[in-house]
Amino acid sequence: MRRFLITTSTSKFQAEPHLHAKILVAALLVSNGVRKDAEAVFYLRDVDKAVKIVGERVKRLFPDEESAIGFLKKAFSQGRQEGVVVKKGSRDLTAGVVVGPSQVTSCLPKPPYTYVIELEAAGIKPDCGLNIGALPPHHQVVVVNITTDRLLRGMQIVI
Repeated sequence: MRRFLITTSTSKFQAEPHLHAKILVAALLVSNGVRKDAEAVFYLRDVDKAVKIVGERVKRLFPDEESAIGFLKKAFSQGRQEGVVVKKGSRDLTAGVVVGPSQVTSCLPKPPYTYVIELEAAGIKPDCGLNIGALPPHHQVVVVNITTDRLLRGMQIVI
């Protein structure tokens, strides 16, 4: 399982809904459907709530940004959607190896792992990174997914 943990807030989502939608689409969708081995967790720091979208169970998530924004609005406010789990608090969000966009070292993600994107600083210190911190967050997710896909298929990876 690959988990994408996005630390954000309701005000950050209201200010940049398209960025959140791009991250969700990049994390869970692949050209021929939904990634069954992935989940996106949006931790809303200001309300201390985690909204998890589970690829294996999600329904009605489409690749266009406007519908993804609508999906997230409903998930953040109501949480009553197939494949959406809402929990109070932040415990267990970083289960597994945590990788993030640090510039310290390079490593390849091997599931299960959690990739952290801090849109709102949460003080989560990643263990290692892929040296992709300069990329926009949704591009980081794409690189991590492609790298993981290649790793799982046994292909040679060049970073």
